[in-house]
Amino acid sequence: MFNDAKDDVKYKRRSRLNIISEILDAAIEGAVKTRIMYQVSVNFVQFNEYVKFLLKAKLINVARHKKRTIYKTTGKGRLLLHKFKEAEKMLSRPISEEEAKPLIAKRGPIVYLLRK
Repeated sequence: MFNDAKDDVKYKRRSRLNIISEILDAAIEGAVKTRIMYQVSVNFVQFNEYVKFLLKAKLINVARHKKRTIYKTTGKGRLLLHKFKEAEKMLSRPISEEEAKPLIAKRGPIVYLLRK
């Protein structure tokens, strides 16, 4: 049997939230479109879709500086980025064996599975 390239490389699709957080992070100090696109690994069409959404949600601002368009994360965008990183950190924490065991509680005919 031949070896497929997909077997050698781990492919992981990023969620919409992951891409949004990466754009907000790339624009934290202000950046031009091409720098953000390169850093986040999105194409021109994808970038424009995300920027349109982020502008409408007031998560980034656009400014002109020396004939260049600069995208910068707003305070609201920084807060969202901070919350996203907190959630990501909480979800990536390894669970101990004891925490993974469910507690079983029975109340009448109903059995509940509880987690600590």
